[in-house]
Amino acid sequence: MTLPLEGYRVADLGQVWAGPVLGHYLADMGAEVIRIESSAGSDKMREIAKDPSEIRKMLDANFVFRNRLSVTLNFNKPRAVEMTKEIVRHCDIVIENYSPRVLKKFGLDYQALRKERPDIVMLSMSAAGQSGPFRDLMGYGPSINSVSGFDSHVGYFGDSRLMVNVWDADPTMATMGAFALLSALHYRERTGAGQYIDLSFYEGLTSLLGESVIDYSMNRRVAVPQGNRHPTMTPHGIYPCKGRDKWLSIAVSSQEEWRAFCTAVGEQEWTEDERFADVYGRLQHQEELDECIAGWTRTQTNYEAMHHLQAHGVAAAVVATLEDVYLDPHDQFRRQSLVIQDKRLDKSDVIYGIPWHLGKTPGAIRSLAHGLGQDNKGIFCDMLGMAEGAVGRLIQEQVVY
Repeated sequence: MTLPLEGYRVADLGQVWAGPVLGHYLADMGAEVIRIESSAGSDKMREIAKDPSEIRKMLDANFVFRNRLSVTLNFNKPRAVEMTKEIVRHCDIVIENYSPRVLKKFGLDYQALRKERPDIVMLSMSAAGQSGPFRDLMGYGPSINSVSGFDSHVGYFGDSRLMVNVWDADPTMATMGAFALLSALHYRERTGAGQYIDLSFYEGLTSLLGESVIDYSMNRRVAVPQGNRHPTMTPHGIYPCKGRDKWLSIAVSSQEEWRAFCTAVGEQEWTEDERFADVYGRLQHQEELDECIAGWTRTQTNYEAMHHLQAHGVAAAVVATLEDVYLDPHDQFRRQSLVIQDKRLDKSDVIYGIPWHLGKTPGAIRSLAHGLGQDNKGIFCDMLGMAEGAVGRLIQEQVVY
C-alpha cells in the first residue's frame, strides 16, 4: 500500500503534546518521522510518570509517539547540534514547538537550518508566535486557552472562575500545523522553494471564537460565561438520566425541532404553553423549562433517550465517559478499517485511530512507539554514514545521550 506522505522525511523536535501529535499525524500518513530528543531532558510526555501504569504505557506507545523513530542528542554538546543539522540535510520538514528563543540559542533556528537544506519546510508552533510583544510567552494548553480569550467564556453566568482544564489547544494547533505543512509542501512541489511557517497558539485559538469576536467588533459587547445556555437555542443544556452520573445533552435550534422534541417526549401541550410556545418565551423561562425536561430525562437511560430523540430529528447525545467512548460499538466499528502493520497491536487495543478515512491511501499504524534512542545506530550509521565506533565514543562523551 502506498501512503500519501511516503517519501517525505521529517525531523521532529516537538515537545509535550502539540509537537508529538503533529508528528504522529504525518507519520500515520506515511512520512518517515525522526524524533530528536535527549535523556538529558526529554519530552515531558516521556517523563510523565516514574512508574507508569499499563494504560499509560499503552497510551504512549499507541498514540503519543507511535510510527516514529527516535534518536538521542544532547544539544548542550556542539557536536550534537552539528549532527542535528546533518539529519536535517536528509529531511523535507522540521517541526518544533519550543518558545522562540530556544532553537536560536543552539543555532538550530530556520535561518541556520536552511543553510543545510535550502528547500526545507520548517514549522514553529509557539504560544504567541515568533514576533510581537508576547513572543516569549511560555505556557501549556490551559494557560493558552486563558490568554486567547477562551476561558472568559467558561463558567456559569456571573461566575468566571472556571477554566478549560483540558489541553485541547495542543491537538487543535497540531491540526492547523498539518494543514500549513501540506500547503507549504504543495508550494515546494510547484516552485522548488521551501519556507518557514510561524504558527501562533494565541492567534489560532482566538480565530475560533467567531461570534464573540464579531459581536465585540460590531457592538463593543464583551461576551460573558453563560454556563450551558445559548443566546438563541433553547432548550440547550445537559440533563440528568437514570443511573449514577448519567447525562444527556439536548440542543434545539428551531420551532420545527421544538415541536419534534415535544412529540418525542409526549408533551405536545408544551407547544401551546405561553411560556414555551416560541423561542422568546423559552429564553425567558429557561429554568422552568429545564425542570420540565429533567422530569422526563430522569425516567430514561441516556443512550435510550439519545436514540429516541435522534429518531425524531432532535440533536441529543450522551455525555460519554472515556470508558463509554473506548467501548462504544460505533467507535469499534470505525476502528475495523484501520491498517495496522505492527503485530503487537490488535485493533481492539487502539486508543486513538486515524480520524480521516482516505479511500485509496488510508494511512497506517506501522509501529508502536520506539524507545528513547532506539534508532541511534540506524540513523547515525546508515543515514549519516558514521562508524559504529565513532557513535560509541559519542555515547561515552554524552553527545548521543
